[in-house]
Amino acid sequence: MPIENEQARLLTCIGEPTRLQILKLLSQGEKYVGEIVEVLGIGQSLVSYHLRHLRECNIVIVRQEAQRTYYRLSDARLAELVLTSEAIVKEIFLCRLNEDADKKRSKQITGAEVSDKILSR
Repeated sequence: MPIENEQARLLTCIGEPTRLQILKLLSQGEKYVGEIVEVLGIGQSLVSYHLRHLRECNIVIVRQEAQRTYYRLSDARLAELVLTSEAIVKEIFLCRLNEDADKKRSKQITGAEVSDKILSR
């Protein structure tokens, strides 16, 4: 299978907002499910659903200790991927905002231009 197919599978697996939040949290280190639920403020069943998908893609590793189930990233580069993609998106978004602001400014006319248009009628 070509590497691009594998890359697409990886990006598809992590390319969901809740999963990205979980990965961002796990980039800080191993967490148990209760911590993830508390920080994200969503139900345990939803967190478990997303963790299962991440585990099936070999993105997270699970460890059971007594009554708690702990998760961590399977590879530290996954943290870099998530954090770098966040930075890229923020920069692109900011560029779009600046672009939109520039377009609006270019469409606005000054008070002097308004006066000139009124007087030219």
